[in-house]
Amino acid sequence: MHIAILGGSFNPVHNGHLQIAKTALKKLPVQEVWFMPSKDTPLKETALASFEDRCELLEAAIKPYKHMKICKLEGKIEGISYTIHTVEELKKRYPQHSFCWLIGDDQARQFDAWKESKRLKKEVEFYVFSREGSSILPEGMKRVSMDLIPVSSTEIRQGKKLYEVPVSVCLKMAEKGLYFEETIRQYMNEKRYKHSLSVAQLCVTLASAHNLNTEKAWEMGILHDICKQMPYEISKIWMKHHMPFHMNEAPAVWHGYIGADFVKRQLYVRDKNIISAIYHHVLGDGKSSYDKILFIADKLDPSRGYDSSEQIELCKMNLDLGFKRVKKEQQEYLRKEGTLQ
Repeated sequence: MHIAILGGSFNPVHNGHLQIAKTALKKLPVQEVWFMPSKDTPLKETALASFEDRCELLEAAIKPYKHMKICKLEGKIEGISYTIHTVEELKKRYPQHSFCWLIGDDQARQFDAWKESKRLKKEVEFYVFSREGSSILPEGMKRVSMDLIPVSSTEIRQGKKLYEVPVSVCLKMAEKGLYFEETIRQYMNEKRYKHSLSVAQLCVTLASAHNLNTEKAWEMGILHDICKQMPYEISKIWMKHHMPFHMNEAPAVWHGYIGADFVKRQLYVRDKNIISAIYHHVLGDGKSSYDKILFIADKLDPSRGYDSSEQIELCKMNLDLGFKRVKKEQQEYLRKEGTLQ
């Protein structure tokens, strides 16, 4: 069997990768396409999601396609994932198959920097997927002309163009909380970003103290202020279209409602505990333990610059008592500031 290998970090996989695989099956003399996720990326500085998580996303993406598979070989090879070593190992493990390699235009431009690139071209045939005449190919490579989908994994990690990712992958990313740190950085300044990280950590601490799910706690903490710095006019439009019943409340509290709706609509978050906690975190009017934890963590965040250690210890020992105290202190503060009647 002739197998086409599509290698990459797939951090995460998107429709552009699937488009290349579909085109290869249609235009090339191959019977299957194997996705080969790299263990690491020698020519990139981007931090990767774990090999296991990226493979799980790939599995969700290719499930509908019977001629697409995942090859986890690079996850088993010791040391850095160099393509030349992968090709040698493929030939050793699968002598009954022949292989070709699929790359994009951007990878072709970098090819001379690949380890033992000259020998690599002799070991396996390379097909470059790009627009016709978009660049001069390295000697010996063949072009497969196609209009590439204009999307990158970087954009996906930033929460952009998620419509170019299979829904099954988006749901899996949200379930695991993958790339949320990169996503929130696109929606807030550095101070707000550091606050979100600190709140997420405190949520984890409190959840752990009360035997609750720490992954959920981290996700609701990291996402809680994603719409805090949304411009007023955009916030007003969002409220008018999606939750007009809250329009009479102060704009300062809108970001909790919008944030809960945003992570559900835009980031595919489906966990009701996370959505509820974000929804109620401004006013502290939620009833669940997760609602209370996020309200507490937001108000007692150590990065705010005042000593909240006593209240935090109380909340770790007794969540309900701690919540009541934090809420009482918050209401007293708001009355003092003249923002609560």
